[in-house]
Amino acid sequence: MTERLTEPSRRRRRVPLFVYGVGGALLAAAFAYAVEKLRFGPPMALIMLGGMTLALTAAALWRVIDPLTRAEMGAARARAPARARELEREKQLVLKAIKEIELDYQMRKVAERDYREMIERYRNRAMRLISEIEAGDNFTALIEKELQIRLTVPPEAITTAASTTDDRRACPSCATVNDQDAEFCKKCGQRLTAAS
Repeated sequence: MTERLTEPSRRRRRVPLFVYGVGGALLAAAFAYAVEKLRFGPPMALIMLGGMTLALTAAALWRVIDPLTRAEMGAARARAPARARELEREKQLVLKAIKEIELDYQMRKVAERDYREMIERYRNRAMRLISEIEAGDNFTALIEKELQIRLTVPPEAITTAASTTDDRRACPSCATVNDQDAEFCKKCGQRLTAAS
């Protein structure tokens, strides 16, 4: 019962097309009389027909475009919850992968170096997903937060901290952290020096 009452109120009342035609003809007649100083006759009738044609064409074009724009806005609103569900599902998968890696490490199936690398990668991905979920549609806040994090911690500090805590070394050209036994950089391919 309430749906029947609310549905007609949502629909816009359409103005009949002949009203647009009459309005266009009257505007054209007013223009012809005021600006061109024409009296009623064949020239004014042609101008009125032209005004009516323009008004009817504009009304028909509006009736074609209006539902398309409303449908696009409705589709964008429907996509927003789907994106949130997708992010939540991906977050759950990343958290599950972290648990599996920790279990594999405890069972000695994964080396410590690989364990640290994978855990760090998955935790960074999980934190990024959580911040995206919290931001929702407010992407500007998410971008500003990411920029602030990147600007406060210089890349040199990250590479030196990683190289002191782990037995890895940084590439002299791009500062990418590589394994100790690596001869070439995994990012830029430059030959690494013997002593770093």
